[in-house]
Amino acid sequence: MDNLQRVNLMLERRQREALERIARKKGRSVSDLVREYVTQGIQNENTPQQERLEALENARALTKRVLKRRGGVPLSDAVEVIDQMRDERDDELLGN
Repeated sequence: MDNLQRVNLMLERRQREALERIARKKGRSVSDLVREYVTQGIQNENTPQQERLEALENARALTKRVLKRRGGVPLSDAVEVIDQMRDERDDELLGN
């Protein structure tokens, strides 16, 4: 608790009143509750599932940007391209 820093926070009236009511009921300070709720919120933001969802959203956004840059023409399926390259290489090696 010796590392606390003052922060001014604007709340709606109903939020402040609810915090004060909960704090009285629990015998704690509003500041203590807010610190707890902020900590919980930060932990929820950094869950592995949330990180995966953000990565997926970033990948989708990147795909849209690439498609836009390519005039709507999608990239070739990587598996198809690799299979085709392997087939061509096999043909070369076998003299076909």
